[in-house]
Amino acid sequence: MTPRVAVHLVLAALPLLSITAHVGGLVPMHVSAGLVIVPAAAVLVLLAVFAPVPQDRLVLVGLRWGLIATVVYDVFRLDTVALLGWWDDFIPTMGTWLLGVDRSEQVLGGVAGYVWRYAGDGGGLGVVFVTLAAATGLRRLGPRWTVGAAVLFAVGPTWGGLMATVLLPRGQQLMFPLTPVTVTLSFLGHVVFGLVLGLGTWRLRALEEHWSGPLLVDLEALRDRLGARGRNASLLPPDDGNDAFLPREGAPFPAVAPVRALRPVPVATWTPAADPYAADPLPLEPWLPEPFEDPTPTGEVTLRPWGADPASGRAPDVFGLGGRRGA
Repeated sequence: MTPRVAVHLVLAALPLLSITAHVGGLVPMHVSAGLVIVPAAAVLVLLAVFAPVPQDRLVLVGLRWGLIATVVYDVFRLDTVALLGWWDDFIPTMGTWLLGVDRSEQVLGGVAGYVWRYAGDGGGLGVVFVTLAAATGLRRLGPRWTVGAAVLFAVGPTWGGLMATVLLPRGQQLMFPLTPVTVTLSFLGHVVFGLVLGLGTWRLRALEEHWSGPLLVDLEALRDRLGARGRNASLLPPDDGNDAFLPREGAPFPAVAPVRALRPVPVATWTPAADPYAADPLPLEPWLPEPFEDPTPTGEVTLRPWGADPASGRAPDVFGLGGRRGA
């Protein structure tokens, strides 16, 4: 980032910060505007005319879309102020701070306040967002990311800063009282501002051409890197097939414990000492498939219930209730 771009960003944020400094009792607004903001803006305008750089174009498009977004915001805000009467308009009062005149000079304060609001507050926010969008390649992520980032920018630092200013000791007295209505309306107004600013930034097709040098943060590369890391961490393949449950290539196959199958034997010939592995009927699992003897030389298979003695004609004693003699 060049020094001139850094000065652009600082100057674009000062109009809003001057309001906070005035309400907090740090620096009167007419002092900060007369000593710092207006002279610095005049110097930057002269530099843009006589020694332009590509980044100066960002200031112009940022001012334009910041003004447009503020106009749309004020259509919503002034409707609730002038027509519905839900809250008061503090912009004329802010204009009296800027001019250093009595608060009763509402007409003069209204003119100065709205010039400051559009050229300073709204235009400055537009310059900051458009410049940061060009410096990070935000538009490459698509319209949803661009508009979403603009709304977050309008709601987070901008609306959050406004609420912090009103919460200062003299904030509600000098600006407006915090009520559910004023908080909701101011929040919705900033959402509208962010939507318009984001849509306008998305329409600036040649925005990245006005940024010279490397990007401050390559958001597109960062998103791809995080996405690739997430894909590599997944155990499932892209086709979500059953192969995901097999060991990866080169990994050792998990050892399987040896299992000795239980083989059926006649009840009459079975004893624990003769073959401890040949278990008698499983008393708690009568649903197991019936065992079978080895095929005869002719290939036939003789099925026989677990533990049944063909000579006795009795079924196995499964639950300890005694076998039932067959018909």
